Amino acid sequence: MKIKDLQRNNNGLGFVFPKRAFTLIELLVVIAIIAILAAMLLPVLSRAKQKAVAAACMSDKKQLAVAWQMFTGDNNDLLPYNNDFLFSGQVTFNGQPSWAGGKIDWTAGLYNANEALVTSDTYASLGPYVANSAKIFACPAANFVSQPQQAMGWNHRVRSVAMDAAVGDGAKYNSPMPFGWTQWFVAKRMSDFHSPGPSDSWVFTDEHPDSIDDTILYTASYPVSSFTELPGNQHGGRCGLTFADCHAEIHAWKGPVMNAHRNVIYSTVPGVTQQVACPVTDVDVIWLANHTPRN
Repeated sequence: MKIKDLQRNNNGLGFVFPKRAFTLIELLVVIAIIAILAAMLLPVLSRAKQKAVAAACMSDKKQLAVAWQMFTGDNNDLLPYNNDFLFSGQVTFNGQPSWAGGKIDWTAGLYNANEALVTSDTYASLGPYVANSAKIFACPAANFVSQPQQAMGWNHRVRSVAMDAAVGDGAKYNSPMPFGWTQWFVAKRMSDFHSPGPSDSWVFTDEHPDSIDDTILYTASYPVSSFTELPGNQHGGRCGLTFADCHAEIHAWKGPVMNAHRNVIYSTVPGVTQQVACPVTDVDVIWLANHTPRN
């Protein structure tokens, strides 16, 4: 062995051996460990993202509730009008706009992106009370658009929120007893929230993307055998709601109907996810009934 073939290390105590690379098995083990760690972290990151979106939704709902209450304070306890213009054919009630205007569907109709319908005091009585901010009318989790709407360059529709049909005066479908509901009652003033009280009466909710049309969501004040319209469930089977005392919360739906309609189908058939049958024992129908104003 030639001396020149051996090189001493820096401290002169031994020899430097040739460097060896990782084997294929070692690389595969490292990759597998990284994959396992990623699989463990992704659900955590997903939950964190869901919580952030839910927090943004709650902030928007809170602002909307405060605007609704401010309007009432400025109008001698009278609640903002909640008029079903698709039923009445009139965009105003007693000469005044509803809390918000316009309709929502899956077509390329420009009303789906017209912010003036939720911010201008010509169409929306709450517009001036929200500083003309359109974003609070659409939940950040409700970023659903159809192919025709994607072609228009939209990434969401202008509104995902609807108001309880039993809150606010206005023309209602089939009134005075919509859908044959014998106990139908409408809270027209803040002082009308007796049963349940303001903290338990829901006012605003996100509506299911396939169900939303006008600015109203109809619910009975007692258990019935169908969902007239479906509330939203875009927060992982949960929904953002606002109550008459101005608090907002994310409510988890527990029944089979709401959980069966988690996917969006972008149907071109109007009302395909309305009048959805359910047993009168459905826990979600019962919850909605218990939180809808009654006389």
